[in-house]
Amino acid sequence: MRSPIRFARNAEARRVSTYRHHLSPRRRERAEICSLSPRQRWMIFVASTGGALEVFDFAVYGFFAQSIGREFFPARMGVPAETLSFAVLAAGSMSRLVGGIFLGRLGDKYGRRIVFASSAMVAAVSTLLIAILPSYESLGVAAPMLLVLLRITQGLCLGGELPGAVIYAVETAHAKPGILCGMVFLAVNIALMLAISINLGVQVIFTSDQVRAFGWRIGFLVGGLLGLLSFVVRRTLAETDEYAGRVSARHREPLAVLFRKHAASVLTGVAAASLVGASSGLFVAHMPAYLQTLHYDPRKIASAQTLYVTAISGCILVTAYLGDLLSRRYVFMSGAVLSALFAPFFYVAVTRHQASLPLLFLMAGVVASCANGTYACAIAEMFPVDVRFSGLATTMNVGLAAPMAIAPLAASILASTTNWTFAPALVMVLCATFAFVASFRMKRHRQEAIGVKMGNESLLQERK
Repeated sequence: MRSPIRFARNAEARRVSTYRHHLSPRRRERAEICSLSPRQRWMIFVASTGGALEVFDFAVYGFFAQSIGREFFPARMGVPAETLSFAVLAAGSMSRLVGGIFLGRLGDKYGRRIVFASSAMVAAVSTLLIAILPSYESLGVAAPMLLVLLRITQGLCLGGELPGAVIYAVETAHAKPGILCGMVFLAVNIALMLAISINLGVQVIFTSDQVRAFGWRIGFLVGGLLGLLSFVVRRTLAETDEYAGRVSARHREPLAVLFRKHAASVLTGVAAASLVGASSGLFVAHMPAYLQTLHYDPRKIASAQTLYVTAISGCILVTAYLGDLLSRRYVFMSGAVLSALFAPFFYVAVTRHQASLPLLFLMAGVVASCANGTYACAIAEMFPVDVRFSGLATTMNVGLAAPMAIAPLAASILASTTNWTFAPALVMVLCATFAFVASFRMKRHRQEAIGVKMGNESLLQERK
């Protein structure tokens, strides 16, 4: 005899399904998104804090890279302090590769929730320790060594933050998940705007000497406290229904399955993510130090970067929706082409002081939103649920971390050794070309992913 509760639940599901069947496709998608339960909406909100924490930490370090370099790397080391500071940034970003792969494996094997909650705690503590770390003058050579160690620890833990947030969005969405992934990245950009606002406030309130002495520590202090708050709210998360319903399909070694059966998808995802990584590395982390060498006012730089992030935030939901409505492949390809064409124009304009800096950053934000709003969801759809965390964490961390770490360092070295001040444009053009070529495979994988997701939903209905 069937349970009355189960009978009523199945009857309600059939009624809702019949109602949605008579809706137009656009209204059906809207009804699916609006039908998210309060628990699912809370899961999306909490998951969004993951990517926000990761980007906030990266941006704060980039904004104060010069001050950090002068505090921890004295001139007698024989290497420019700015270069060494960006090298530490690169070390922390590259450690995300190892952390993302390791956390992705744990997320597929043991569950999304435990990985997503525990990583926030360690990252928050590391950030707070950087905020109170003594300088080279006080601690000697141990100071830069501890700075590198803390940055690597941060990277290991932050490697699963943004992939975990995207996975919660994709596996929670009933309809096309692009708009929910767009909300995750909107939260990321809000965190970036907060980092820029802190930078602007520090630059306005304090003198240059005060910024070097203690002002740069404020951003890390705020980031650490936000990380602890994120850990508290993540403890309320539950596993996604899609993952919970795939108990029998979980692998003992998801990484082995990933590289044996989905290697082509990994390479495609890395190429797609490299465009976003290069854009973030150059326009967020490297840009303040770069423009100061061209004698731009730090306050105007911070204001222009605020406009850049505002433009991305305002457009990212639009491009994410267009990816659901049309095709993520076409929207992403448009972003790759525009990035390759716009980068040389941007750097020539800023080196010659021939255009308005806020206008240039506004245009850069609109261009960047095409890729930012579509790439993560497109990558997540390439992988089945049993290896999705491993696949997304691997591709996003390799594709994002390598360009984010290498692009500022390469741009700094090229600008200082060749005196070719618009050399960073070459990095952007290279990554945009790489991403454009890879995007030709996105549409096929997207259609396959629809079938995989339908199969997962059927399995869940059978279990109910």
